[in-house]
Amino acid sequence: MALPDEGLVDLFCKALEVKEKKEKLYKEAMASCSDAVGRETFRILFEAEKEHEKALNELQEGLRAGKDWADACRYVPPEEDLFARLAQRVTLDKEKLPEACGDEIKALETGIQLEEEAIRLFEEKAAQIADPSQKAFLGRLSAEEREHRRLLQDLKFYYTDPQGWFMEKSRARLDGAGAVT
Repeated sequence: MALPDEGLVDLFCKALEVKEKKEKLYKEAMASCSDAVGRETFRILFEAEKEHEKALNELQEGLRAGKDWADACRYVPPEEDLFARLAQRVTLDKEKLPEACGDEIKALETGIQLEEEAIRLFEEKAAQIADPSQKAFLGRLSAEEREHRRLLQDLKFYYTDPQGWFMEKSRARLDGAGAVT
């Protein structure tokens, strides 16, 4: 059974509600974050949510205007590694790794929960439909949210165990001689 267009409109309404919550959270966290890595991470996520919200609004409007699913839902999220994008913009000094900040950790945990809510929403709807193009579309949206969750989990690791994070992410060897080759 294919998901009717009205079902897609409802799905987008729910997804947009979650995206608005995430956008607000990331904007507030970006403004209050004392660490450059945290600010940049929240900025990247805030911008990504703004882009996704705009695309979903356009899709929703197209479906409401009576466009066929195939015409309205041509959105293909960009496949990008947000952590690589972050690493290009921020240089880290292992001597100045941050102390964990309770507010930032709370924002990260809330963000992870919101990302998981969006993932569940898309995956539950994908399980209800038979149309392969709609399933693939919802799978792409879910993959985007999983990438956001991964970035948030990585930043939480950065704040809660900065030395462990640095050892893992810089690929430093235990003898301190540099990256493993």
